[in-house]
Amino acid sequence: VSGDYVCMDIFIGYDSSTVEAYVACTGSIRENALDKKPTVHSLNHRQLRHDNLLNREWRIDETGQYWDIEDGRPFSTEFSFSRFCTIPLARRLGIEDWVMFCDSDFIFQNDPSQLFKYCQDYPDKALMTVQFDWQPEEGAVKMDGRLQSQYSRKLWSSLMMINMNHPSNSKLTTEVVNTASGTRLHNFFWLDESEIGRLPEQWNWIEGISDPHSVPAGVHYSHGLPTHPNYINCQYSTNWWGYFHRQLKHLGSEDNFTGLQ
Repeated sequence: VSGDYVCMDIFIGYDSSTVEAYVACTGSIRENALDKKPTVHSLNHRQLRHDNLLNREWRIDETGQYWDIEDGRPFSTEFSFSRFCTIPLARRLGIEDWVMFCDSDFIFQNDPSQLFKYCQDYPDKALMTVQFDWQPEEGAVKMDGRLQSQYSRKLWSSLMMINMNHPSNSKLTTEVVNTASGTRLHNFFWLDESEIGRLPEQWNWIEGISDPHSVPAGVHYSHGLPTHPNYINCQYSTNWWGYFHRQLKHLGSEDNFTGLQ
């Protein structure tokens, strides 16, 4: 790998209904980031709204399903749209290097700095991701019963390495994040095909979708967390609980989520 990277900024989607996922994810990053200590940014939609980076309106129906008012479609987590605030927020913070976004329902088993090093060889790419070829069945649900939306490049945006030095990412402004349809955003419509690179598959390993024989560097509990009844015994559930409990101990409390908001 040529060159070096200046910093390691990691943006994590935050959902107030699954704070435990954020705890386990940040714990896995803390334990495995040996090369450089990362700066972790929580993409909490309430804080983003306060900072005038997010103003999309949504409603929650009687079943607990989220619906986006802008495009009238269902979505499953509080960070379904706020993930795209990564670029405007990183720009506001003055970051001009690669940054990482991941959903909170990840744990990392390898040093995430490996991803930052990997991307240094692809300065022509604006964004790099694991490129799945998968769609949920029509009407399928995930986690706690929320609908799975169908769109091309499904799951690609769950882990993104974003080149803040690439001019094409300047097209994703706060206004665009707040007005473009979810389908267009998840398809990275602001980029040309040639500007989207491919990450090694082991960094976004999903049970039932990824190669079952590969050893994951990043485990993505996309279908459900080990805290959900149907996923208690999912693959790598023991690893998830280990990161969760050790991070709670590191934070100084086994039953207090203060400071995680």
